Amino acid sequence: MRSLAGVLKEIGTVQQYGLSLFDGTETPKEKQARQFTADELAYARKLTTQINLTDYQLATVMRMEKAQIEDMTSVLTTVVENSLNTTIREGQVNQSIDTMLQIAGYKIDTSLFQTVVPTILRTCVKPNMVIETESTELAKTKARESVEPVIYLQGQNIIRQGERVSANQMQMLRALGLIDENQIDWWLYVGAMGMIVAAIAVLLILLSVFSSESLHDIRKMAVIMMVICITMLLCCISIRSISVFLAPIAISALLITALIGVPEGIAGGLCTSILAAAFVLGAPNPSTSEVTQLLVIGVVDTMAAALFLKTKPYRIKVVLCGLLISVIGFCAMLCVGIMTSSNSSNVKDNALMCIESGILSGIVAVGLQPILEAVFNLATPAKLMELSNPNHPLLRRLLLEASGTYHHSIIVANLAEAAAEKIHANPLLARTGAYFHDVGKMKRPLYFKENQIGDNPHDRTDPYVSAAIVTSHTKDGLSLALKHRLPREIQKIIVEHHGNTPVMYFYHKASQLANGKPVDVNDFRYDGPRPSSKESAIVMLADTVEAAVRSMPDPTPQAIDEKIRKLVQGKVDDGQLNDAPLTLRDIDRICVAFASVLNGAFHERIEYPNVEIPKQQTVLPEEVSIDQLTVKPGKEKQERTEKKHEA
Repeated sequence: MRSLAGVLKEIGTVQQYGLSLFDGTETPKEKQARQFTADELAYARKLTTQINLTDYQLATVMRMEKAQIEDMTSVLTTVVENSLNTTIREGQVNQSIDTMLQIAGYKIDTSLFQTVVPTILRTCVKPNMVIETESTELAKTKARESVEPVIYLQGQNIIRQGERVSANQMQMLRALGLIDENQIDWWLYVGAMGMIVAAIAVLLILLSVFSSESLHDIRKMAVIMMVICITMLLCCISIRSISVFLAPIAISALLITALIGVPEGIAGGLCTSILAAAFVLGAPNPSTSEVTQLLVIGVVDTMAAALFLKTKPYRIKVVLCGLLISVIGFCAMLCVGIMTSSNSSNVKDNALMCIESGILSGIVAVGLQPILEAVFNLATPAKLMELSNPNHPLLRRLLLEASGTYHHSIIVANLAEAAAEKIHANPLLARTGAYFHDVGKMKRPLYFKENQIGDNPHDRTDPYVSAAIVTSHTKDGLSLALKHRLPREIQKIIVEHHGNTPVMYFYHKASQLANGKPVDVNDFRYDGPRPSSKESAIVMLADTVEAAVRSMPDPTPQAIDEKIRKLVQGKVDDGQLNDAPLTLRDIDRICVAFASVLNGAFHERIEYPNVEIPKQQTVLPEEVSIDQLTVKPGKEKQERTEKKHEA
């Protein structure tokens, strides 16, 4: 109490010094705004020897009125004395000071209470009930010695089934060697294996329902499993090192959707979400709320990524998708956190972690995408855009070595893209596949009509040989595609775009030369296989239609439409579309798209009259410079224009 009285006396002295620095005419607002000099604050500090105050605390005291300091002195003296009378134990000083502040806060000026009072109490208040160390240790020793040993006789139960295990019983079991604490917890591994099996089951069920062809494609399954493993590795590092909510779960949905497709992306994302939640469950101190929140955020981010990348998943869209799922994850975390946690500060921190997780997912996905494209040779939109560049070496060769086939492929590509858009197939794959579907013709370009000028080598070739040359261009195209590492989807289009249709021209020619002997039509068929995808079927029909319509003598819109439907019906009747996933409605829409494109290509043109244009006679000076040559015709043209206007 003497210490408190001395400190309060010094505080009063500082207040009196501060009062002497005012002339008495200042308003309260002006006094509060007054800034003291460094010398004034230094002098005020010399007046305090029992307490150490900062410049801000000194300035606060110097601006106070005398009555405010007296009130503070009276209140603190009473509060501290009452607290000491009820005893302040050693180790509980801070709790006592907090109690004093709660009592005194209603009676002291706010500025003094917030800045000076806590420092005064921490300086003066000391415990008045301290621990007597020697007596306490002596009491502990006597208590320890007074405990009788616990003895279990032979045949006596140490613990029975269903009882709670006490510390004494555990110690006895250890002493008898009945507990092996180094034993592996096999149930933990069984549970982990069960969660992994459940996650893989979800993946396989979703793929079998929405994308069954992916289950039979080893390359696609390898991509899916590799992406899930990479995502889980990054999630494990984030969860163990930083935070559960920094785990970049969305990487799998982003990458798989961009590389393969939406159904696969959703399946892979949900599988990863379950695995990440299971990993958190296997931590030393698992939190049910964290598992719930992580699972919900993983599902929401997966659906958002798949829907955003549903159309044209270019690399810039992957980055934007990372930003989008960071915002969605933030909102989802706030909603789930508010429902499952009472600590608003933790909810806010976790939500901010979700933003960082989304951004990290987008960056990592964009970095890994081109690597996986190159390793697995996937037909992603970015890869197809690269292949459709006219400067691609194979297309460049096609233009130079078989220009007729090149231009035929351009028109087929336009037809295929329009048809693919109509039936919601992959327009970019259909166009790119059409560009390359006839690259095999480069091996013998002059044996194909579009590259011939006058001479036709088939006129002097056996029809069986001619058919073998023509039908081999699919195999030759596949060889070139393998050499240039074209994606497997384009390779399928190259070998499937004729199916096993017969080359009827050479079959007819062979029949005429057979002198009535039977001719097997199978000798004139392509080797196949028949189209197994929408894009392959579209390219087959576009290739057939373009070649036939180009040879029509009078391509009117009605004639073109009838020709298209007749040719398409012929492919249907021949069974060429039996393996393609096309409906009758799809086939009708394909015919409409073909007619629309071809009517634009073969539109009616006016017939120009056969009139000779009179030669223009221009008289030039004998000696004329280049500048005069370039200027003179312009002047003559201007003069002629002026004469026309005058007339």
